[in-house]
Amino acid sequence: MPAASFNLAAAAQNKPTSLIARTRSELTARWVLPLPYLRNRAIRRFEELKNAAEESKVTRPPPQNLTIRDALKTLTVGLFRRGAMDNGASSSIVSKEILCADSKDGPDKDYFFNIDQRTDTVFGTVPFYAPRTPGNVVFRLYFEDEPHVTLACGPCIEVVPNDSDYDSVLRFILSNFKSKKTNGMSSLSALATVFEMFKPRRTNANFNDAGRMAWGCVCEARKVVEQAAQKFVNQKEEIEERLEAIKIKEELPDLKSLNVSGGDNETKKEEDENDDTDAKNDAIMKDKFTNERKWREMQHAYSSILRAVVSNKYIHLLMKRDLLSTMRLEYELWCPLCDAFAPIPFVKTKFEASKMPGNVSAFPYPAGKDHYQMCRSSKEEMQQTMLGFVPQVDNVGEIARGGKKGRDFFLDLSSAMNEMYTNEYAVSEKVWRRREQVRAAIEQVMSNSREFPPGTKVAVFGSSANGFGSPNSDLDLCLSIPASAADFTNDGKGVEAMTNLASKFTAAGMRDVNTERLTARIPIVKFNVPYNDNGTEILVECDLSLQNPLALLNTSLLRTYATISPMSCVLASIIKRWAKSRDINNPSKHTLSSYGYVLMLTYFLKNARRGDGNPILPNLQWVDPQWAQNPTNPYREIAAKPKSPQTLVAHPTLENYVVNSYFYRQGLEGLQKYCADNNGPSTIGVLLASFFHYFAYTFDYKKHVVSLGNKLVEKEVKAEEDGWSVYKSGLAIEDPFELFYDVAHVVKANNFLHIKKEFALAYSKIANEAQSKRDIITGKELIDMICEPVSQDEGRD
Repeated sequence: MPAASFNLAAAAQNKPTSLIARTRSELTARWVLPLPYLRNRAIRRFEELKNAAEESKVTRPPPQNLTIRDALKTLTVGLFRRGAMDNGASSSIVSKEILCADSKDGPDKDYFFNIDQRTDTVFGTVPFYAPRTPGNVVFRLYFEDEPHVTLACGPCIEVVPNDSDYDSVLRFILSNFKSKKTNGMSSLSALATVFEMFKPRRTNANFNDAGRMAWGCVCEARKVVEQAAQKFVNQKEEIEERLEAIKIKEELPDLKSLNVSGGDNETKKEEDENDDTDAKNDAIMKDKFTNERKWREMQHAYSSILRAVVSNKYIHLLMKRDLLSTMRLEYELWCPLCDAFAPIPFVKTKFEASKMPGNVSAFPYPAGKDHYQMCRSSKEEMQQTMLGFVPQVDNVGEIARGGKKGRDFFLDLSSAMNEMYTNEYAVSEKVWRRREQVRAAIEQVMSNSREFPPGTKVAVFGSSANGFGSPNSDLDLCLSIPASAADFTNDGKGVEAMTNLASKFTAAGMRDVNTERLTARIPIVKFNVPYNDNGTEILVECDLSLQNPLALLNTSLLRTYATISPMSCVLASIIKRWAKSRDINNPSKHTLSSYGYVLMLTYFLKNARRGDGNPILPNLQWVDPQWAQNPTNPYREIAAKPKSPQTLVAHPTLENYVVNSYFYRQGLEGLQKYCADNNGPSTIGVLLASFFHYFAYTFDYKKHVVSLGNKLVEKEVKAEEDGWSVYKSGLAIEDPFELFYDVAHVVKANNFLHIKKEFALAYSKIANEAQSKRDIITGKELIDMICEPVSQDEGRD
């Protein structure tokens, strides 16, 4: 990748690096590229075109000299919505090639560029206008004939309407709705953004014209949703008919049952028909899934408009009271856990589409308490059908403050959690010694094998060493190669040595040695080590990998969190128990790993606040070292992580990727005392309930990423920087050190919805019991209720 650079000049505001622009304001993108890169690329592209011409037997005489215009051909600056997945004219808001594409217009039509001989670079500028609709945009520099390579990306520009802009912005969105050139999703999204950002600088401004445009947009949005609902129902009925036809065909008697045989030809024909039936079934189920996904996305987009309206305290300046009343009533039917609207209770018809969102013809005005109750009842009926329970949404604090009963409830829950952790999950010194002896035995076999460079060590990582495991955790180990022999892992040397070491394990008495995963990205040998525990043989399951420094780094970070906050270990043990019993803790089945749940817990604790406003758990990667040594008000973090040869670590498998390994890990006494002050008698129980409530109802999965960084990380940013999908509405978790890696990437859409449902179910069980009028169950019984194993009836689709 060339050392390209990019910056923005917002001409309208006369601020060369401004990140805020008004709609339709003038922008100027300035780009810079190294000349050597352009020369090399021009030569490469010429050779590629020449070879292609020779293969197609087309004569292409090579040019006598390559000029700067040859090098800049198809170089493009595009303005994109932040997080857009692709480059190119079809994905951009607007894109402009530096050179005029029409040779007849000549260089006078080119955008400005020049050569800087001092720096051996080419630079230029391209004028733009900000989009008509608000949101986040970026400039990208790329070649139109190689759009998959982004040469440079500008800073994020937040496009914000001024008070006088809302009329034109909404008028533009309304025209897009009426043009019907797309399915309306982009217009729905734009409208939601406008309503969300509507915050007038002058509350006495006149928004009558903008208000009429806003209401027109809402009416058009409802038409879009109504049409999508009708399309969904029609396709649903068609899919059901296709499935029924296949079912009837399968129920017809075959030739064998009628004692009619056509020989081998008939048998082959039957096999072909079975294959054809399977293919048709697969195609139908794919169509069914696509139909449901599109309808779910449409409902989600419309709910975003309603949510923006009901949550904006200024919206009454833009829209009339009667209109807002109807929209609030509509939003009462939305359930984010079901990702669906409940049937409209005011419509008395058997037609399914008439009861779907968008149809407000039967909505009452004025809306009274009875109407809101009818909507809530319809939603609860849908929740009972789709989820199997009615979610409890009351705030944890309100329940905990609900008199002596609430306090006693969480006190008993906390006591039961601590007792369960001590009895089942706390790792004793005896187990630590066993693990160390097994590790030392493996290291001895490795050293005796003479297959690895001198100084190679066997290190333990993962739940066996990070403080968040249990006595029964498998032993995850890795061979830590010294830096002086870093090349050892290249050219297959490491895999060959691991293969030879595996044979030595068998000779050393280790059992069930498995080398099937030696060809993985990180080679692994699996085996069992027999251990004598006072005359009883115990088999310790071991996984040995090669050179996994980032796993060791993650282990060290989590172990430090466990050291300063034993309370987090208790919480993690119950959460992992719950996840395993509810069958949402298996990456091979596209659910979340234990590591992912620990990161979610750490994220929650670093964002949860004590009474004094400080975090429950300090962020070790960002905490101010001086504050950490003597924690006092207010909590402080550093502005940037230190960068030094000690903290910057080369990625073991990715070239040119450097990991900043810094986190605070020395002098932990102050942080231990700080965290101990958080741990009141009922704190752990309240935090467990709050954790479930937060990830069921509060965390915005559509916009945000679970990240241990020092600021809120948006999905748009991860899409722009690391290629994550901005359209993925599910869970995304940023690894603390490999920032490009999504720990939750294995979680499929349906499984995410199921995980979110399980968060709500766990919280609802706690809240319902805390507010129950019958005798309160014990803390142990409540944990068993939360962690009740999944039955076959609860299995996912």
